[in-house]
Amino acid sequence: MSFSVIALVQTLLNGALLGCLFGTIALGMTIKWGYLGVADFFHLSLTLLGAYATYTLVTELRLDPFLSIALTVPLFFLVGVGVQRVFHLLNADPFTMLLLTFALFIVVQSTVSLVWSPDLLSLRPYLPDSFTGSLRLPGPFKLVVAPVDLVALAWAVGLVGATAYTLRRTRWGRALKAMRQDPAIAETLGVRVLPVALVVSGLAAATAALAGMVLALRMPLSPTLPLNWIGIVVVATLLGRLGNPLGALIAAAVLMMAQNAWSLWFPPQWAPAVTYGILFALLAAQPLARVARERLTSRSPA
Repeated sequence: MSFSVIALVQTLLNGALLGCLFGTIALGMTIKWGYLGVADFFHLSLTLLGAYATYTLVTELRLDPFLSIALTVPLFFLVGVGVQRVFHLLNADPFTMLLLTFALFIVVQSTVSLVWSPDLLSLRPYLPDSFTGSLRLPGPFKLVVAPVDLVALAWAVGLVGATAYTLRRTRWGRALKAMRQDPAIAETLGVRVLPVALVVSGLAAATAALAGMVLALRMPLSPTLPLNWIGIVVVATLLGRLGNPLGALIAAAVLMMAQNAWSLWFPPQWAPAVTYGILFALLAAQPLARVARERLTSRSPA
């Protein structure tokens, strides 16, 4: 088998696994945006804070990274509840909410620089060699994966699967769908809109803590790190359809595979343009498809 084919398959695999991490980050954003109507860029900052919190707990308190979530998840849940409560009190329109969350995104980035410094920080020296090495997969391609990428895959499948089940099969999921369609009518039918919104926001923030832990294991940390994947997360949220966690995960994996494949043959600095190009193409295709469908309908015999 040629080297180019093996390199392409390895590149696509790496992109899909990294996309699983970004799909986990997008999970909280797609739920809040789709069901609560908040395009929450602050969620990206929470992921960064989760990564830095994991770094501090591991390096200062010598906690196991997986045990650190016992502290970060409850704390971030409370932060998510508090932020949503403030949004409810402000009662601002969606565009104002977007500006507020983006302002929080910038503030957190500056705060992280002050607290942890703008230098790169890495957990790699504190991790066992078995975790930082590579695993060779069986098969003709002789592919290798990092253990942390398998953790990201398991995290993504578990969180997205649990969220999708909750939305489709539980009373909470039905309440959220009713809120999404019409909050006023949902409340008259017995749905307690504010408590449900607070819990959903808290759970979304908790997923940011989980994604932040994997992020700290996966790559060096810097305050500007979210700028590297904000495009992937937002575009995956939109392409996967708002409120659809599985769609966001699949979109993130496909986008990273496309970016990695581009970087294999073309200048890598243009790879992010692939993400926005795919979004533009799909958005442009929707009105064209609608026009074509209307013309075909008008020409069909009555």
